[in-house]
Amino acid sequence: MKAAEKHVTDPKILEGLKGFSAQEGQHYRIHMKFNAAVKRAGFPGLEALEKELSDDYQRFTKTKSLRFNLAYAEGFEAITMNLINSMMGENGLGDDLPDYLEMIQWHFVEELEHRTVAFDVYDHVCGGYFYRLFVGAWAQWHFISWIHRTTQYMLKVRPQPKLSAEEIAQQNAADRMGNASSLRSLIPALLGTYLPTYTPHQVEIAPGIQPLADKYTAMALKVS
Repeated sequence: MKAAEKHVTDPKILEGLKGFSAQEGQHYRIHMKFNAAVKRAGFPGLEALEKELSDDYQRFTKTKSLRFNLAYAEGFEAITMNLINSMMGENGLGDDLPDYLEMIQWHFVEELEHRTVAFDVYDHVCGGYFYRLFVGAWAQWHFISWIHRTTQYMLKVRPQPKLSAEEIAQQNAADRMGNASSLRSLIPALLGTYLPTYTPHQVEIAPGIQPLADKYTAMALKVS
């Protein structure tokens, strides 16, 4: 995304892009610290998975076109934004969150804040619906498969505790209810991103998210 800055001639889009790059840079630094703590907690194999993903992104930067990388970024942002929007309640993830969930909520809120940037930059610099569609869909597959591999590794290292038949039935019922609720909002929203008329500017965000954004901005200013 940062490589696109010199190609952006619209001042508003450029301002959004610079803000996006600053937020994502901060996310990266904080998540690297968080990931290091997770690895120390008994998941050293995450190091190899992280390197593999980093190598992929380095390769894309060096060998793929700017158009490919912008379309990838938009596909990635489209799926993460819709996943987050379906997971967040009217007022976020709840009150009195532990530190790690507070960090995740902060990241989620900023993803919703800059949800239009990758789309606007791609459309402004390159454009092209079908290219965005196919590369974006591939980006989503690439992201989901990496998440799946990471989850499988962590479950193998630290399996979930065995539950009784009654506990399993209760958990399955709760999961089905939660998944059904999330899927009802996620699937139509995600499918909508594949339409020629899609724009993230039309995505509705719960009113309670803005106060959270203001809170995290104030926190960032206090420590900067």
